[in-house]
Amino acid sequence: MKIGTVLRGTTGRPARLAALALVITLSACDTQKILQVTDPDVARPDAFTSASALPALYAGAVGSFGSAFDGPGGDWQQVQMSASLSDEFINTETFPTRIETDQRAQTITNTSLGPLFLTLNQARAATERAVNAFKSLAKSKADSTGFAESLALNGMVYVLFAENYCGSVPTSVQNSDGTFTFGVGLTTDQLSDSAISKFNQATTGGGSSLTASIKSLAAVGLGRALLDKGNFAGAAAAVAGVPTTFQYIYTHSQTSAGQNNGTWALTANVARFGEADLKGTNGLPYASDGDLKAKGAAADPRVADSVRAGTGLGFDGFTKQFVQAKYPSRTSSSVIADGVEARLIEAEAALQGGSPSNALTILNGLRSNAALLALRGYPANSLPPLTLQPTAAAQRDQLFKERAYWLYLTSHRLGDMRRLIRQYGLGAEQVFPTGIYVHNGGNYGTDVNTPVPQAEQNNPSYVAGSCKQNQA
Repeated sequence: MKIGTVLRGTTGRPARLAALALVITLSACDTQKILQVTDPDVARPDAFTSASALPALYAGAVGSFGSAFDGPGGDWQQVQMSASLSDEFINTETFPTRIETDQRAQTITNTSLGPLFLTLNQARAATERAVNAFKSLAKSKADSTGFAESLALNGMVYVLFAENYCGSVPTSVQNSDGTFTFGVGLTTDQLSDSAISKFNQATTGGGSSLTASIKSLAAVGLGRALLDKGNFAGAAAAVAGVPTTFQYIYTHSQTSAGQNNGTWALTANVARFGEADLKGTNGLPYASDGDLKAKGAAADPRVADSVRAGTGLGFDGFTKQFVQAKYPSRTSSSVIADGVEARLIEAEAALQGGSPSNALTILNGLRSNAALLALRGYPANSLPPLTLQPTAAAQRDQLFKERAYWLYLTSHRLGDMRRLIRQYGLGAEQVFPTGIYVHNGGNYGTDVNTPVPQAEQNNPSYVAGSCKQNQA
């Protein structure tokens, strides 16, 4: 309580005596002790020394990953960054730092990229801390709950680093005594190898914590990392046992802004990003194909959108904004991995193996399954079948469009566009948005990934200049 409140309204001698006593008491005490607390609200490392700490570490691992992936509301994270640098989003705001990403012209001093990179590293640290604690503290089957999941999520962090960032990503570690073990810059392949190792550990060493759902999560993650390395047959083998209806989702909440769906927050809520349409000539027609007003029931539900209510303009006041409908509310869940992705991996392996008809069969199997659309919150209608394209290039484009639409706004597209350069031999200007940058003037830049921020230059193990933003 405030001292003034205690004394206000009290009259006469008792009040004067009370005030005098208070002055004497305060003058006799150590003012430093007043500011000391016996139970700080931040848990110190020495508090996590028994199995009783494992549930908290596990919850922290899951929460940190979810925040880095698609939240918290109001901040941009991996889903929105990937969408902006690729062809999924256009910028409809005025932040110059995020316009840099949209324009493919990012600087390492960009103040929006530092927190983004830090948050993903916090997810890496939280998942690794949980994994190490499980290994040292779990004494029973009950203690192990969350072990395999923490390993799999740690693998997913490395996948996001590999797909979204330049080929020189350091993974430093803060030790329990506060010192740092500085990491060298890891290449895209090395990051993928780390992810593969984590997923294999989850599958082989997860023990009783390896439920059917987490086994599928690790399998899809493994397939994704192998696909990034160009091991198509291995990727297909990894996901073969994953049910098509499997989903691993991160559940958002309306309890606080930090628990909101981040994509909803930056699109439907504050109009910072709009669904793109043929972005920079090379982009896919997301907004046109998903235009609910123009196409009605014929709109593709996977990329459904509508023009923003009111003026129809974004936050900047002049850019027409198509609002994505995939995440319609602050509580919309985010799909991290699912059986649809498993089938798409198998389709690409079939195409790579010289069986375009088999690849098409898999793609049409997904499109004809209305339950899959319902599972993702879309209207339970099947999609019309695709036809076999006459050339290898057209078959490739058909496959990658299906991947783009099924995996829309799940931080896959940037990695896929880089693979089109790295594995399929296309030039960056055949894949990424190019030409005149309408939103802010000038032209698109040459970035095909996001750089490691300037703060990492203080890392003595990091080689300055090793991050190549035009390297797929």
